[in-house]
Amino acid sequence: MSLFKTQEMLKKAPEPNLPQPTTPKGRATLARILSSGREIFGEAGYVSMRMSDLAERARLSMGALYRYFDNKDDVFLAIIHDIHNELYAASRPSERQIFRDRPGEAILESNRGYLGHYRNHRKVMRAFIEATMVDPRYDDMWWYMRERHIVRVAAALERDHGITEINGMPARISLEALASMTEQSAYVWYAHPDTAADMLSVDDAARIVSEIWCCTLFSRNMADHRR
Repeated sequence: MSLFKTQEMLKKAPEPNLPQPTTPKGRATLARILSSGREIFGEAGYVSMRMSDLAERARLSMGALYRYFDNKDDVFLAIIHDIHNELYAASRPSERQIFRDRPGEAILESNRGYLGHYRNHRKVMRAFIEATMVDPRYDDMWWYMRERHIVRVAAALERDHGITEINGMPARISLEALASMTEQSAYVWYAHPDTAADMLSVDDAARIVSEIWCCTLFSRNMADHRR
C-alpha cells in the first residue's frame, strides 16, 4: 500500500459513538460500562457477547445501558479505541531523544511497553481479532492501529538516523514486516487460547522481537556508514 493510501486510512479511522455524560455520576457509570465491557468481551468473545450480560455486569437495567450505548458495537469500538491509545502510549519511549542516542534501548523499551499492555488485555485483543473477521469497521480500526505505529517509527527513523531505505527498498516495507511480526508474536504468545497456561515473559518476548528489529533496521545501515 502506498504512503498516500496509508495517510488516507489514518484519516478514516472509525470513531466510537461515545456518550458525553455531564455529571460525575454519569461519567462514573460510563467508566463502569466500559470496564465491564472489557471483562465481558474478553470472556465471551465478540460474536457471543450480549448486551444483557453487560448490563448485569455493570449493575444496570437494560434501559439504563441503552441510554449510553445503542448496541454492542458502539461499546466494543469505544473499548478498542481506548486500548489502541493505551498501546500507542505504552510503546512510546520515555525519553524524547533516546531513539536518536540509544536506538536499541528505545526499541526494547517500546516493545516491552507494547507487549506488556497487549498481554494485560490479551482476551479483549483476541475478541478484537475475531471482530475484524465479521465487521469491516474493526478491520479498518486494526489497519489504523497498525499504520499509526509504522508511520511514527518511519518518521523517527528518518529524522534521527537519516534512514529512508533498507536493502535498497523503502524503509516502511521493512517496518511493515517488523510490525506484523511483533503483532502476530503478541497474539501467538498471549492471545491465542492454547497459550494461556504457559505464556512467555514480557521481558523475554521484548528481547526476542527487539533483536530482530535492531538487526533489520541498523545492522546493514551501520555497516554501510562504516565504509
